[in-house]
Amino acid sequence: MIKAFLPALALATCQGLPPGDVTSPYYWGDVMLDKYADELVVGELEPGPAPLEEPRTVLLITGVTIPQAWFGPIVARLERDGFRPVIWEPPALLSGSLFEASEQLADVVDQVRAESGQDKIDILAECTGGVIARHYVQSLGGDAYVRRLVTFVSPQAGLPAAKYAAKIAGWPALYDLTPGSAFLQAVAAKPLPPSVAMTSIYTCTDEYIQPYTTSIVPGATNIGLCDGTFVGHFQTFYDPDIYLLMHAALTDGDQDDSSADDGKSDDPASGDDEGDAAEKAAGCSASPGSATPLWALAIAGAVLLLRRRRRGARISR
Repeated sequence: MIKAFLPALALATCQGLPPGDVTSPYYWGDVMLDKYADELVVGELEPGPAPLEEPRTVLLITGVTIPQAWFGPIVARLERDGFRPVIWEPPALLSGSLFEASEQLADVVDQVRAESGQDKIDILAECTGGVIARHYVQSLGGDAYVRRLVTFVSPQAGLPAAKYAAKIAGWPALYDLTPGSAFLQAVAAKPLPPSVAMTSIYTCTDEYIQPYTTSIVPGATNIGLCDGTFVGHFQTFYDPDIYLLMHAALTDGDQDDSSADDGKSDDPASGDDEGDAAEKAAGCSASPGSATPLWALAIAGAVLLLRRRRRGARISR
């Protein structure tokens, strides 16, 4: 995806870019797809988690300038693991009003629910797609129809550079992504609904989503890949280890019973050490005062695989 400052950067340098209208989101969609074409090729997949016992629909939402082709590797792995992925590529590659895109998402969810026969679906959204999905579940009634919301490299609090790029590209989405915009104020004004489990996955070395703290959502499960090893923005689409984090978040609670057990023993003298040990083994650190429920341990297990590449994860609630 082309993030806030990239159109401005392109106009300033104009070196190594193909001819075309650099103010068009489709131009950047084509440029970046071409650059990462090899990484997005789906060949023979690695073995994955056990498939779901019952197929479940998950709606994938693309971000600004992201054509649906980017989701090829994720779709292949989701299908391998028993999901039924459906991709929504918003009009104009999500470069228009984010208020309008959020309302359009409501219609898309209704259609996906009707076609799947499922009362509630899960959402996996990239970048700005994750911001409109959050607004949908918080303010437009989406909490009645969404079970889990998983976002990755998503600028939930906006991007300071967006205002500069907006003056060049003129995209309404860039104005909406400018900190302090009416849209971002609306997003921040409402808390996450308790019925929707939200996970935000981000990387501290993202080339475009800076400061990375913009991806941290109060009340959500925030997973940061932040141990100093470079993890790029577009890598999140095709890296099999990062996919496992997405999968863990999408299957969080599948084995839970209806009890209110949060993974901690009622006895303060038991259970805590074991949970802390699991977090440390996975290279995770919980935010001060946060509990270590079963969902965190499930995600921590997936994060163990990231250690092969000396990548760390920070999980906070």
